[in-house]
Amino acid sequence: MIFYELYLRSFYDSNGDGIGDFKGLQEKLDYFVDLGVDCIWFLPVLKSPAFHGYTISDFYETNPLYGNLNDLKKLLEEGHKKGLKFVLDLPVNHCAVNSVWFQKALKNEKPYYDWFLWSNEKTDLDEKRHWGGDKIWHKIGDKYFYGLFGPGSPDLNYNSKDLWKEMKKVFEKWLEIGFDGFRLDAAKHVFDYDEKKMVFKYQHDKNIEFWNEMLTHIKSIKKDAIIISEVWDDSDIVKKYDGVFEIGFNFPFSYILKNSVKKEDTKNFVDGIESCMSDYIDETAEIKTKSGNFLTNHDMTRLISELSDNEKKYRFALSLLFTLPGIPFIFYGEELGMKGIVQSVNYTEDCQEPIHWYDIGFGVGQTEWKGYKFNDPYSGVAIEKQFKDENSNFNFLRSLIAFRKENPFLSNAKIKILEYSKNMVKLKIFNEISGFIVYYNFKNTSIKINNKNIENPIIFGNFSIKNKDIYLDGYSVLISKY
Repeated sequence: MIFYELYLRSFYDSNGDGIGDFKGLQEKLDYFVDLGVDCIWFLPVLKSPAFHGYTISDFYETNPLYGNLNDLKKLLEEGHKKGLKFVLDLPVNHCAVNSVWFQKALKNEKPYYDWFLWSNEKTDLDEKRHWGGDKIWHKIGDKYFYGLFGPGSPDLNYNSKDLWKEMKKVFEKWLEIGFDGFRLDAAKHVFDYDEKKMVFKYQHDKNIEFWNEMLTHIKSIKKDAIIISEVWDDSDIVKKYDGVFEIGFNFPFSYILKNSVKKEDTKNFVDGIESCMSDYIDETAEIKTKSGNFLTNHDMTRLISELSDNEKKYRFALSLLFTLPGIPFIFYGEELGMKGIVQSVNYTEDCQEPIHWYDIGFGVGQTEWKGYKFNDPYSGVAIEKQFKDENSNFNFLRSLIAFRKENPFLSNAKIKILEYSKNMVKLKIFNEISGFIVYYNFKNTSIKINNKNIENPIIFGNFSIKNKDIYLDGYSVLISKY
């Protein structure tokens, strides 16, 4: 499957308020069909006071800016008719300060008071988050609450079994609406505070117990539900959750891919495959959780900005993503080469600018909730401009997706590292019935490849042929069947 991470607010506006919405997306479903996407992953669309939606004020209602439940149902129904699937990003680790649950908890109402973590005599109110150094205890009225992700995000306390029951109802609700599965935000954070010692501490075993029960419930309602987890950590921590989720985002590998391209570092790339894709290297290993491979997401600097606006490297990075085993994910606008730089995880708007439908940056359906900072009008990132240009970034990615869909074995294929030098990496990517030999040129200079055993090569990038040799241009990929 090919997944597309969609920020609805920045997509297409149906009612002229400048904000993308369900009806607007319904009008533009063919865009995803044309691109070749199989599944749209919605960034949070439930009721929330935050622009990003990750602090939910009502787990049973949509954000009214996007439309109502009927609008959403119609969108999902129309998408299903076109062969698309939809995954809901559901952040269950915390909620919004203005949520009914938290407001009732502040009044000491049961069971809501027990659904949150409150300070006591053991609490170090100055304890800091282990990334960013922000405080994790926040005062409101005469109480201090635990909020790892900031003062706007009170953590939910899953030591309360009543809350487990409530969250099962939440999952059930959105499956009934028509979603095909969930992206589970902050999956390692459900239990990340030790109430006995009153100190931050990951409790992975308790997390796994929680998710096993939730996923069993989800699968009892929809047996083929798509489950994607976010465990943002090093490979050894990610490995603890192996087999719990169907697909797991491979954060370490996303950094490997980008840094290898940025620094033209073949060794880093090979080492990364061995460390972050070990189940795909070992021919006997069962792949229990598929590697969700991506280059950027809503918390990260956009790809082409990360690569210093080098379009050849940008395309090369996309070529790596779509020719390697695992499940590829693309962030909205990545198909156009949109730019954006994130200065802080607490301020991500700069990588979530409106997608351009028109070269001038404005028009019917164009979202304008945020001004352009990195993607100005006439900057070449418009769908209107790129759709018609066969050499555009959009059509380059469309060709990669078409290749991927013609070779579905790649999702679960194995990898064998055949050789590598300072310039080139040669891989065998295969299963029991099919396979490719793939050459990756990490440098800006061409490399010579003997043409003896290569027939009908697939090239992403550029090449030339002289006598019996293929000269593969810089930042290009050659694929040959064997």
